[in-house]
Amino acid sequence: MARALYFYDPKSQNYIGEFPHDPEVGFVASRRGIRRKLCNAADVEHLSNDQTKNYVWEIYLQVERELRNKQLRKQREKEEKQRAKKKLSVSTALELWEAELKAFGKSADTVSNYTRSVKLYLEAVEDHPLREFDRDCNVQFYKFLASRPKDKHSSEPLSPATQNKHMRHLSAFLAWAKKSEFIDKKHLLEKARVPDKDMDTYEVADLTRARQLLEKRLAEYTRPKDIIAARNMLRAFMVATQTILRLGAIWSLPLSAIDMKRRVIRIQEVKALGWVPKKMKFPNKPINDTLFKFLQQDLASRSPREKWFLDKGDGSQWHLDKSNISHYAAALFKELGLPRIKPFHHAFRATMIGCSLSLITDS
Repeated sequence: MARALYFYDPKSQNYIGEFPHDPEVGFVASRRGIRRKLCNAADVEHLSNDQTKNYVWEIYLQVERELRNKQLRKQREKEEKQRAKKKLSVSTALELWEAELKAFGKSADTVSNYTRSVKLYLEAVEDHPLREFDRDCNVQFYKFLASRPKDKHSSEPLSPATQNKHMRHLSAFLAWAKKSEFIDKKHLLEKARVPDKDMDTYEVADLTRARQLLEKRLAEYTRPKDIIAARNMLRAFMVATQTILRLGAIWSLPLSAIDMKRRVIRIQEVKALGWVPKKMKFPNKPINDTLFKFLQQDLASRSPREKWFLDKGDGSQWHLDKSNISHYAAALFKELGLPRIKPFHHAFRATMIGCSLSLITDS
């Protein structure tokens, strides 16, 4: 029995047309079609039965043409998008990726680091259709990184670890492109060989010397700027060594996140600074006895205007760029005659983690 293309609905008193989802395929068994109102019974009450059938049928054919044209437009748009994907350049794809990273709440540092690596790729290989990426492009970028000076003031090339960092970021970009269907296959990139070595750390005694030097400076300084710097560096030092928090979490820490009653530091997104925790993890860091005693004294001496843990005393941050805190810490260790390693990652975190592990092992 042929399927009725339209019917009268007594409840709404409307003539209803039913159209296939795909005009090329037609109606599919057990699947309802697209339904559209054709006209109301009042529109045809003055017509005979034959005239009503002709009237409703003409409207049906008109709606069918509109639906078919709409579906054809959608098909053409889809095909045009597919053609555009095939022509998409690396630079245009980078803009789309950057916008998506920001939309998904990636930190400003993460977005900057990822996009910088792809910009270096463009510097090495020049712009081209993304689908044309191949092993030759990978090798060209590899050679570029191996010969590129690490900064404009040095002829020393990028370290293998830094080269691999840029390759990892490019790999993440290509994985996103594959997921977004801008390219058809997954690429495994060739990377530099990095020798295995233990992470550089200091001794706990070295950190003790650093704290003593900060306390000495704080007692001797007379200029307000120097006092603020030493006080904030001591604050960062204490939290870094006692909680093993990363620099970004310390730099962005508002005073409101320090809960002395429950003895925890609450790590949270700080929208005012555009900072989010690494991997969107929001741990509560416990405040041990050493840090609790320090914070009691520190918080008691604060101005009511202060807002940040690392504050100038007037509600503004000590440093707007957190890398400046690392530079201050690096200069501190240099003054003590200690080797140059990353202060917050290697010196504070790795040293204290190693110390904790040795205590567990010894016990």
